Amino acid sequence: MEVLGQGLVGNQSLIRLHLVHLDEGVTVTSTGWLAFTTALCNTSSVNSTYLSNHTICDICIEDDEETIPRDIFLYLQLNKEHPQYAARCKILMKHRHLNMARFLQWGLKFLPLAAAWFERSKPCTTLTIYEDDYDSSRRVLEESDNSFESRELTAMFEFIRGMPMEVMKRRKELIVAAYDDNDEIARIDERYREALEQRDRKNLQLEEEIARLKGENERLSGIVEVARKSVGV
Repeated sequence: MEVLGQGLVGNQSLIRLHLVHLDEGVTVTSTGWLAFTTALCNTSSVNSTYLSNHTICDICIEDDEETIPRDIFLYLQLNKEHPQYAARCKILMKHRHLNMARFLQWGLKFLPLAAAWFERSKPCTTLTIYEDDYDSSRRVLEESDNSFESRELTAMFEFIRGMPMEVMKRRKELIVAAYDDNDEIARIDERYREALEQRDRKNLQLEEEIARLKGENERLSGIVEVARKSVGV
């Protein structure tokens, strides 16, 4: 069973594993279950967790009275119910502290990629999966929005702290970028102000036209009334 569990590592096609007609006395030992656990969520590193099996959704062993361990069941449910978030959720579940040192070689260009990863992973704080009794559900990641944001800011801070000279060398670029952003904001504000002024002018013209038509209507009504009286209607 240990070899079978190891075989699941990297497998992206097998969805269900049903073992039937096992020889008498053949059971899954704790070592075997550990192999399945590691295949589904290898916690030795963030990269190992990412490369774990996020495809298989069901493991069934016929005539085995032993139930599937809770952690394996939850990983299987996560793969089944939220396959698009399985890898990210497992990383957040098992790696409270994300070591950013290995990404320093990428320089500051990695910073927006890290921020985008956290943004795409935020749904993990609201996703739910069924418990092993299927009568209740639980949140995948028991973490508040504030706690998740704190984790993200900590990771960003540690990344920047790990390369202070790079930040200092690029401070002028960052300042110029900030000025450019301010100029763009100013241009947007100016276009918005002009649009409001144009709207106000059109509204004023419309009100003047309505007043003119109202006056013209009253004048024509007066003419009609005079004509009716002149003919004795």
